[in-house]
Amino acid sequence: MPSKFSRESLIQALSGYIKTKVPDFDPEKHADTSFSRLGLDSLGHVELSGVLERQLNISVSPEVAFNYPTINALIDHMETQLSSNDIKEESYVE
Repeated sequence: MPSKFSRESLIQALSGYIKTKVPDFDPEKHADTSFSRLGLDSLGHVELSGVLERQLNISVSPEVAFNYPTINALIDHMETQLSSNDIKEESYVE
């Protein structure tokens, strides 16, 4: 079963990953800055889906960070998906 959605825990998880790639990243200042503009390459975008998978215990499309390219957009999308579907552990979120 997926872990309970918490916007704050997702921000922390995504921010933790981004900070390993972009040392001066600040989630308050950069929540609406695109991942590309922050300096994440294609692999970094794909790895964000892994962060979401581990945090939520569901399968997430590797393209999700390309389609929702900021922390706020990505979390808003996940929030919509998680609240509108009966998501189970084996579910796949695009």
